[in-house]
Amino acid sequence: MRDGRRAAGPERTGTLENEDGEALSFGYEWVTTCTVEAFVKRMQAMREGDPENGEKPRPATAIRALHAFALRRPIDQLIESARCFDYRDAVNVLATAALCRNIRQAADLAIRQWDTERESGDEGRPRLTDGVIHDIACQRTVADVAVFVRVCRDADEDELVKRTMNAFTEPGSGRTNLDKALLYIALRDEECAEDAAEFLYGALVALADEGPPQTPETVPKEFHDLAGALHHLSPSERILEEWVDAQLQRDDRVHETRRIIARLIATRTDIHDTLVEHVGGSRTRHDIAEICGQLIRPPHSEKCAKIRKHAAARARTEDLAEIVRIWHESDALNRTTRDLLADIVARGTAADEGPRSLHELDSLDTALSNVNAPPECRRLLRIAAAVHTDNRSGADLVALLVKIERPRDRNRAAQTIAQRLAAHVLEHDDGAALFVEYVRGLRTAGRADAVYLACKELADPADPVRPPAGSGAVIAEIAAGLYAAGFSRDGWDLLERCLENEQRVTPEEVALIIERLRGTPTMQEEDRHFLLRATVGRWSDVPRREEAVTVLTGRGYEEEAREVIRSLR
Repeated sequence: MRDGRRAAGPERTGTLENEDGEALSFGYEWVTTCTVEAFVKRMQAMREGDPENGEKPRPATAIRALHAFALRRPIDQLIESARCFDYRDAVNVLATAALCRNIRQAADLAIRQWDTERESGDEGRPRLTDGVIHDIACQRTVADVAVFVRVCRDADEDELVKRTMNAFTEPGSGRTNLDKALLYIALRDEECAEDAAEFLYGALVALADEGPPQTPETVPKEFHDLAGALHHLSPSERILEEWVDAQLQRDDRVHETRRIIARLIATRTDIHDTLVEHVGGSRTRHDIAEICGQLIRPPHSEKCAKIRKHAAARARTEDLAEIVRIWHESDALNRTTRDLLADIVARGTAADEGPRSLHELDSLDTALSNVNAPPECRRLLRIAAAVHTDNRSGADLVALLVKIERPRDRNRAAQTIAQRLAAHVLEHDDGAALFVEYVRGLRTAGRADAVYLACKELADPADPVRPPAGSGAVIAEIAAGLYAAGFSRDGWDLLERCLENEQRVTPEEVALIIERLRGTPTMQEEDRHFLLRATVGRWSDVPRREEAVTVLTGRGYEEEAREVIRSLR
């Protein structure tokens, strides 16, 4: 309970001590009994000395006397006497009391002095309370400052609370970001949750206003340090996330809070950023669009992409549709709508669950129409869905491709599918069956153009890099599957494209292809021989052609070797 807490910070007894810890009480008892007028006169005499009687000035003694006065006089006498002192001496006395007495006495002093100055209406004299607040905010322990704020809050002194927190966060306060994190935690412990939230807002605004946007080499660490300090002090809490949610409920702070969030995310580098996850996974479409709009340009575009992937993992179709619409309508983000839709199709950060099903994609297509998203969004969605080949069946790939309405879009998508499917086929054991299923579906749908692109990309890819070893065997397996499925023309075209490309296919791969084709009952021997004569037999690279003959002969394929030689006669 609050009433049972001890005062934060050391309890002060009011005893003066020198640097050796020896009590300096002796000789200063008089400060507690004399009148203020007498004290002022005696202190002035110490400063001036008495040259006629041989007394030298003693300014240090006068300072110690002021110190004793500040510690030993009751609070009400300090406030009353402050008007009798020179302004500098008054500041010294009140500052000493504020720093050296226990924090509750310091708070009592500040509140009473504030009330006195407010009631006097003397605008010509500088406020002594400002100095008291500054010294408490900048020099007392963080725990003391939290108690000070709580006492002022209990006294309904809102202005004192505001001034204290402003003094703590201003650039010249000397307070570190660890101090600020500590004060936030301490304020909550003093049951000043609203003040803690307000303090954090002020601290982050102050940091956000420090200069123009930075590059990674020069970006200040303030945001990262403050966020990291909060995480260190309470690792199980989501302090920033909860604070963000509360601030974004206030209409007068929405845009400023979004700016702060963007800066927090931009400068966070060393730990898993839960704020990125929170924004993408939980915040509104408008929050996401505005925050990402501030991060879209390098060097922070990667952070924008992370938020986008978290947003793309959402389950509710309506949420996704609204995010897409607002994203596409944003001038800053419009050019990356295609990337957002690709992430949504892949399920974003939940990609391990596999891509969105055809039913989910149809629902999203409908939802985009229901939220009045521009038709361009639906067009881009269908393209993104079609070209996502990972973990798709051949039938699904065809079903998604034929949903694309514009011929040019469909042709480009078919080309992309062909490239990605070819890469998958050459790297995975299940690739041959997938390719055959895709071709079967295309033939059924009457998409001969897409079949041509798929076979060409697999056998004669646009990428000049040589395919991995064993690609000839994979192509032979696919061709055999096409023959078995009744698409002998496509199987023949695939083999012909592969074998006539003497710069890609190796003599060893020629032998592997023949080995597989010999086991294909649906391919006649005459066709196999004619295929070799029309391709390998016409290689212009004589040494390479002769090597192919040698390899075929060595593998026991004398008939095929003779067919290669025969084509030269």
